[in-house]
Amino acid sequence: MSVMRQEGEKRPRGRPRPQETVDRDREVLKLLKRREMTRNEISEALGVAHTITYLSLSRLRANKDAEGNPAPLVRKLCGTGSSTLWTANVEDRCQ
Repeated sequence: MSVMRQEGEKRPRGRPRPQETVDRDREVLKLLKRREMTRNEISEALGVAHTITYLSLSRLRANKDAEGNPAPLVRKLCGTGSSTLWTANVEDRCQ
């Protein structure tokens, strides 16, 4: 069975994310709205592995709006590697 799509509309890719993943991404975003944090600080606060935290940060950073335009929810503030500060606030600046 074929589904009709509007011109330019993309077919959904892959399977939906597990609810646990969606919830964890929301928790990461909540933490970063309060203050800038490193990946390790986020991992410790949530009690998850650093790699899991980085995947959440990558998804939040790659977010797109309804039209498919980049609309990152988080961004790197400053630093490198595990000492990189991440933020969800536009007004945050590296000091």
